[in-house]
Amino acid sequence: MLCPDCNHLLQKLSVTTKEGGRFEVDHCGRCGGTWFDPYEINRIPYHEVVSLAQLTVLPLKKTPVTQKQLCPQDHQELSPLTGDAVPRSVKLLTCRKCLGIWASQKDLWQFKKHQQDVISAYDEGNKFFPNLSVVFVPAVTLLLLLITTFTTISGLQKQKEDRIMAEEIISNLSLSRIADESLGVTFETAVSVTSEIYLGISETAVVRIPVSPLPSVSHATIVRGLKKGQTYTYQIVVTDSSGKTYRSQYQTFRF
Repeated sequence: MLCPDCNHLLQKLSVTTKEGGRFEVDHCGRCGGTWFDPYEINRIPYHEVVSLAQLTVLPLKKTPVTQKQLCPQDHQELSPLTGDAVPRSVKLLTCRKCLGIWASQKDLWQFKKHQQDVISAYDEGNKFFPNLSVVFVPAVTLLLLLITTFTTISGLQKQKEDRIMAEEIISNLSLSRIADESLGVTFETAVSVTSEIYLGISETAVVRIPVSPLPSVSHATIVRGLKKGQTYTYQIVVTDSSGKTYRSQYQTFRF
């Protein structure tokens, strides 16, 4: 398995949870990034994150980042993980296929620091009531961890459900070059929907291109300005009459 940031070989390391359990993560000893299986990022305690940082070879500010960050397991392009549990200043990446999570050394540190600060805020609020704290602080701590885990899982699950629904709605998708710099995009949908395509050189550099601004079951558009030999990433997005939006899995093609 290769590091999504610097393409260095990842190393399996065993880490200890706050409760004393153990599990393995895939860590890059070169740039400090860490790959987590689904939902395991919430299990690693802050002190283990500090220990992982001590194994990093390169200084934090000099970490090289490859043009496309790919899942170490499925080699799918990683996409940003968003949700209430992830601060805006933190960039976590997830694989839409296996639901694993990639965190750079800096972002992992900030994410776990945020979790610790939230828990500490509750501890601080309860320090004036020591007797009650003995009972409630562990419960609140557990509740916060459960909420964070649930929020993360819910976000990943929703992405997966939207992708499955999009695959059921969209059919007969065709991409064909019709000129040196133009691409024809056609597809059909099981129900009448509006549609658009997000296309670019990577998932983080896509532009929105309207396909069917009015509800329809047949969809077609021409994308211009493409470069021959360039690999592009695209995603089909459809919206039904109730306003629900479904996004297909990102795919790539070489023009």
